[in-house]
Amino acid sequence: KGKMFQACQSGETKVVELLLERCNSEESGLNIKDEYGRTAFMMACLHGHKDVVQLLIDHSGCTNIDLNARSNMGFTALLLACEEGQNNVAQLLLHYSKRIDLNARCNNGGTAFIWACYFGQKDIVQLLLDHSDPTVELNARSNMGSTAFMHACSVGHKNVVQLLLDHSKRIDLNTRTNDCGITGFMLACSNGHKDVVQLLLNHSNPRIEVNAKANNDWT
Repeated sequence: KGKMFQACQSGETKVVELLLERCNSEESGLNIKDEYGRTAFMMACLHGHKDVVQLLIDHSGCTNIDLNARSNMGFTALLLACEEGQNNVAQLLLHYSKRIDLNARCNNGGTAFIWACYFGQKDIVQLLLDHSDPTVELNARSNMGSTAFMHACSVGHKNVVQLLLDHSKRIDLNTRTNDCGITGFMLACSNGHKDVVQLLLNHSNPRIEVNAKANNDWT
């Protein structure tokens, strides 16, 4: 079991293939988890080992691999791939969207789309936008009420914000957080992201409420 996990983590494609040919569903060890709750499939996705990921998906029926297993923090393989910017793996997982939960949430309510925007993974954001009709929830909210657009504004990922603005007909640009009632525009201003603020101002008529008030009446 340990060897299978190590082979997936290291991207030893031929070793994984050999082990898969000689294991059964009960002895494969493919659903055992490390101390962080991560499985072999999750580690292959996390490290971008596309060929290993493909092998595991191909054998998931006969080995009972849980493609949507969650870590201790609630991350799935897709969430990990999107967070780490593993474009090829993310694209592969999207191809199997009928078997992969594209809107799975981690413990804080973040989705793959939210995390890709938060970490500035522009290529993956584009992949998810292309696959969003109707399967990816572009306006999903975390436990705090934050959307992917709000996270991109808050961190200052100008390229991602621009990409989201290009798809603004499908994205709510004025969502407010649960606790303070602040918007993406307010987050960009409060965190000093001048380039993002300029993008939003250029896009402000009539989509973005530049005079929106938070719960404390601050703009």
